[in-house]
Amino acid sequence: MPTPTIASAPRTVLTRDEIDGFDRDGFHIHEVLFSPDELSVIADACERVAQRQYATGTPPDARGWEPEAPPQAVCKIDNAWKSDPAIAAAVTDERIGHIAAQLVRANGIRLWHDQYLRKPAAGGKIVTWHQDWMFWQCIDRCRTVTCWIALADVTSESGPMLFLAGSHHLGLQMQAKPGDWTGEHLSPPPADGQRVVPVVMRAGQVSFHHGLLMHGSDRNHSDTDRVSLVTHVMADDCAYRPGMPHVCEQAMRRYDDHPAAGEPFRGPQFPYAWREDSALDHAARGA
Repeated sequence: MPTPTIASAPRTVLTRDEIDGFDRDGFHIHEVLFSPDELSVIADACERVAQRQYATGTPPDARGWEPEAPPQAVCKIDNAWKSDPAIAAAVTDERIGHIAAQLVRANGIRLWHDQYLRKPAAGGKIVTWHQDWMFWQCIDRCRTVTCWIALADVTSESGPMLFLAGSHHLGLQMQAKPGDWTGEHLSPPPADGQRVVPVVMRAGQVSFHHGLLMHGSDRNHSDTDRVSLVTHVMADDCAYRPGMPHVCEQAMRRYDDHPAAGEPFRGPQFPYAWREDSALDHAARGA
């Protein structure tokens, strides 16, 4: 199994202005973090999993696409990290974890879950306005960040994410219902003064957004697929709150080591992406 070539010293220490911008707008779009070599390895691994080729022998926790699906269907696979070590390395990459930790002022960052998303050329669905945390009510607090790795360039025509800047300040506005986040039309954004920001990115860039930020996307009107690997992460003080079922809640029970109600998330289902103590140890060793 090939391993990604590490990009040459990408910047992960955020400026005060970048952190303030995240606080104000609810998102941060970072410069390129992943090299072309890394992206190639990650994209190949994701496609292997999509084709049901599992390097570890373990299937992902959920599949929303099969190889026999129509060409215009969106490919969505959850927790592909369990199926391929290259994906696991990407979604727990300390570069991403370190940036997320700064944005939510956390001493540690754990993986909540990943998603491989491929919105096909001239196809795909409209994703209506939603907040990620509305699907994650078994996390007791919204110290979550969605980190969206562009595996290929994202243009204004390829169905980029649309952020409603500042909408995270409104609190939880929506309740999750089956099927209520896709539709035939992207509804107008709430008339509360927030601006809509299309998230146009170069391959290798990563966008970070708050779990309460309202966002959506249009169909892909371009002639190339919109391809991404998404890592949803949480501060390591987030605790398990029973009540709303989620695939991660179901999957964690397969392991002996998992949190009880009110306990911080832990165990094999939720690996660390960054810890302050490990970073300090790394620096002390001069590595």
